[in-house]
Amino acid sequence: WDFGGQQVFYAMHHIFLTKSGIYILVFDVRELLEPNRKHAALKYLLFWLRSIKLHAPTASLILTGTFLADISERESVSGVDNVLRELVKDSFSQIVTNVNEGLVYFPIDNKEALGIDNLRCVVEEQARDDNSISEQVSIRWMALLDQIHSKRNQSCYLTLSGDIRNLGLEVGIGSSLEQETALALFHERGLLI
Repeated sequence: WDFGGQQVFYAMHHIFLTKSGIYILVFDVRELLEPNRKHAALKYLLFWLRSIKLHAPTASLILTGTFLADISERESVSGVDNVLRELVKDSFSQIVTNVNEGLVYFPIDNKEALGIDNLRCVVEEQARDDNSISEQVSIRWMALLDQIHSKRNQSCYLTLSGDIRNLGLEVGIGSSLEQETALALFHERGLLI
């Protein structure tokens, strides 16, 4: 999912935050270097860090600073790193560090394609190391998910006690507990809300 970062959307974000996955927290490095914007940027980062830690305490978290080409010196990259290290201290163990550059974040620039390959490699590595990716799921559960998705075009809302129950029965899942467990997994994987 890609969330609107504006404060008006904050109340809805928890719906989309799940325990598994890879979270990439993107911020503008220039804001951490400008004294008049630094406080607001840190507040924004801290909100997201805490939200992710609360809802996904074991998921990988990659801090990504954009607009690298707009900052001129290596000292600025290190300065941002120092600010971030002070912000996260020992509180966010799930942060994936930038081992190649010795930083707690991944400085990138989309326009100049700086740092993108390093970030991409780290995301791929984190995905390969995520054990939940290889979790085996019953074929009946997958059939239930397919049924739910096919009904999605006909109705924007399906009831648990009626629609989902009947779809479960159609694919051979008679137990309400098993249906609810399957739905919880689908939600956890970001397949359903």
